[in-house]
Amino acid sequence: MRPLGEVMNPVRSAADEALVFQAGVAALVAGTALPPLSFRLGEETEAAFFARAVRTHASGAVAGGMAHILTYADPQTGVVCRLEVTEFWGTPALEWVAHFSNTGVGRAPLLSEVAALDLVWRCDGDAFLYRSPGAIETPRDFQFQCEPLQTIRERRASLRLTAGREGRSSVDWLPFVNLQSGTDGLIVALGWTGQWSLQIDRHGQDTRLQAGMEGLRLVLEPGETIRTPRLLVVYWRGQPLSGQNRLRRLILERYTPQLEGRPLQVPSCYIAWGGSPTPVHVRQLELIQEKRLPYDCYWIDAGWYGTSDKPCPNVFQGEWGKTGNWCVNRSYHPDGLKPLSDQAHAGGMQFLLWVEPERALHGAPITLEHPEWFLQRQPGLPRQEGENLILNLGHPEARRWVTDLVSGLIADNGLDWYRQDFNICPLEYWRAGDAPDRLGLTEVRYIEGLYAFWDELLQRHPGLRIDNCASGGRRLDLEMVRRSIPLWRDDYNCFAALDPETVQVHGFGLTHWLPLHATSPFNKVPGDTYRFRSVIAPGVCFGMDECGNLSYDEATYPWDWHRKMLEDQRRARPFWYGDLYPLTSVSTAPDAWIALQLHRPDLNAGVILAFRRAGSPLAAADFPLGGILAEAEYVFEDADSGAAWNVAGRDLVASGLRFEMPQPRSSRLVFYSRR
Repeated sequence: MRPLGEVMNPVRSAADEALVFQAGVAALVAGTALPPLSFRLGEETEAAFFARAVRTHASGAVAGGMAHILTYADPQTGVVCRLEVTEFWGTPALEWVAHFSNTGVGRAPLLSEVAALDLVWRCDGDAFLYRSPGAIETPRDFQFQCEPLQTIRERRASLRLTAGREGRSSVDWLPFVNLQSGTDGLIVALGWTGQWSLQIDRHGQDTRLQAGMEGLRLVLEPGETIRTPRLLVVYWRGQPLSGQNRLRRLILERYTPQLEGRPLQVPSCYIAWGGSPTPVHVRQLELIQEKRLPYDCYWIDAGWYGTSDKPCPNVFQGEWGKTGNWCVNRSYHPDGLKPLSDQAHAGGMQFLLWVEPERALHGAPITLEHPEWFLQRQPGLPRQEGENLILNLGHPEARRWVTDLVSGLIADNGLDWYRQDFNICPLEYWRAGDAPDRLGLTEVRYIEGLYAFWDELLQRHPGLRIDNCASGGRRLDLEMVRRSIPLWRDDYNCFAALDPETVQVHGFGLTHWLPLHATSPFNKVPGDTYRFRSVIAPGVCFGMDECGNLSYDEATYPWDWHRKMLEDQRRARPFWYGDLYPLTSVSTAPDAWIALQLHRPDLNAGVILAFRRAGSPLAAADFPLGGILAEAEYVFEDADSGAAWNVAGRDLVASGLRFEMPQPRSSRLVFYSRR
């Protein structure tokens, strides 16, 4: 059998890239190529395992592709490796998840060095890796970056990316990379909401990619099964941006949660603080109707629960961090939250509620009733009042309890969106729970439980949408993308001092990988269009009081401007469901321009968003646009002035579109469509 990477490597002169990639898939399915993973079982490598394993294969059509179950059963050890493989019709992409089971009567040999992806990719000439940091509240979060994969003399390179040191999946790096060699390449995406790693080694023409869960080293008991991270590889030809857009389309079509056959629409949200008393919410909901503010969703954030009688006006005051008791706090909301949900629905809005069910402080009733359900940082020591504990989602009874709890909140309060936060680093809790010969098992069971928890909620409540936060964007991976949308992509946006130029970088960078996301501009200067547009995305979180952190005067507030910002965002939203064309680099420089185009080929229309930063001496720029048809004519419209003008497609192809911004620190939002 030949390694899958060798079979899948494209012949550079091949006329049809899809046929080349599909030949590799066919080889895997037919059994003439080894599965693209590696491991050790006892003292043996996977090669010995696969050489003696009995292989079976079953397949069937699924929506948009073909699913295969490849089973390799080792008669010597009783270990079974089962691959769930999906190939996608019309797209050269392959996804798989590996499971290991012990079907024997005794303990299996030690399973270690498990790489759920182990692939050698040929790179002729120069090679580059495109990647983005995760969400750690810095100016470079999500910035789209390029890293050469060779040294000048030896054409050797070694690079290691990890989730970070927390156990959340998108802290140091996003679990998405794009490997380019010449005019083609490979995108790798991981689905593991825990501690993953990706090792990339280049030696000459060969580049080896190994990815999986860090630290997995365990003995399987009889009858026991574990899963590994989900892997997706996407082949592309052309420019690296061709690969990014292929990934974006695939995520929208095959991974993003669907409602009525379409990817979820990211809402424009009024975000309100849960610790604000009911009359504050009632008045905000009234103002939304009185001022005709076109919101999609009313969002109640943290602070609505517990028993504290102390004021909790915002995230910086009060006892909202005392999680674990998820009863509505009657000091703030004497009649509960259902009246607010009803008022939002009557106004044509959806209703969202923040919950953090995985973290509890010792002393909350459930931590005393069922101490065995919770993980400690240092097991065996007496628990202290107020100590942070983690609900062990790998414990079946604990998972059933939290599923029923959250399901009840959804039903009782009429939730359209369930927002789950996770403000704790779980890795040390997981590792503290492992036995010496069972390293990684606590994490595996926890992650399996997390997915089962959300899947059960979605099954019980058809039409439910899930917002994935985790301290702002720290759980962005392929598995979470399949179940949720991040409506708060980075906790950098929690603070009034946020730099609009930084959040421009955040949004532009993340959009290369994930089409759908949102955040808040922190509306500390109402009327600041530049600041609002700096966070424009498929959705937005935007309010007058910014979750209890700002005060405003109803008589003097610029209501017309507020309405206009929401209308512009709503008009631009459909184009994030199309292709991305960056018109500048994703720079943090204070004297730069930054601009992007979003284009819908199916509509032959799009939007262009450009910023001239305060330090830029340039008053104009020419931008070559993507997706333009030379034979067509286009009408452009400026969102601020309303001015419209026509441009021939051949002129746009030849010269691009000229943007003029005479004033530093200014922005332009321009819509266009084919006439």
